[in-house]
Amino acid sequence: MSDTRRAIAGFILTALPILAIHLAKQTAWGTLLATPAVRLKGDPQAKVLLVEYSDFQCPMCAHVQPSLHQFFESYPGKIRLAYKFFPLTRIHKNSMPAAHAAQCAAEQKQFWPYQDLLFARQTQWASLTDPTTAYAAIAEEVKLDLTAFNACYADPSKEELIRKDFAEGEQREIHSTPTLFVGDERLVGAAIETDGARMIERELRHHQ
Repeated sequence: MSDTRRAIAGFILTALPILAIHLAKQTAWGTLLATPAVRLKGDPQAKVLLVEYSDFQCPMCAHVQPSLHQFFESYPGKIRLAYKFFPLTRIHKNSMPAAHAAQCAAEQKQFWPYQDLLFARQTQWASLTDPTTAYAAIAEEVKLDLTAFNACYADPSKEELIRKDFAEGEQREIHSTPTLFVGDERLVGAAIETDGARMIERELRHHQ
């Protein structure tokens, strides 16, 4: 092997552990996989990572959204949020279609405005036999390319990323939504509203 090839091989072997750190993080609750950038919100350099496992048809998930928005106003530049799909398909028949639509918005880098409207309009589409038109209307409102959105929504392979998030959540002992991790602390349901700020403050102190 030439010196150049040996050097390249050595660099790759050295870099692999570094890459693995960025791709997955071991926590007290199990492995946290990397979240696509389009589903990350906040300053990338923020010290505190919030990880939200959520179901778009879950009423409590919609209820806690104002609190999550308030956290960003209260801690500007100090926190970031990763959204993880966790559709409870056994009890929410439109949770997977809604996640699929949100994934299609993510592919056009408009996940966050789309998810805000999905939650805001939840009562309008949750009970529909076929919510496709409702999701397309939201796509139009956030100015997505509708041809690309419709093609994405018709592609069942797009659900694979959603299932990966769900499998990760099950391994991390998620049983209900919303579940929010603040560092290694886990908050479920209304506890996000009552204890979220306190947990963020505590995590920030750990990083001082």
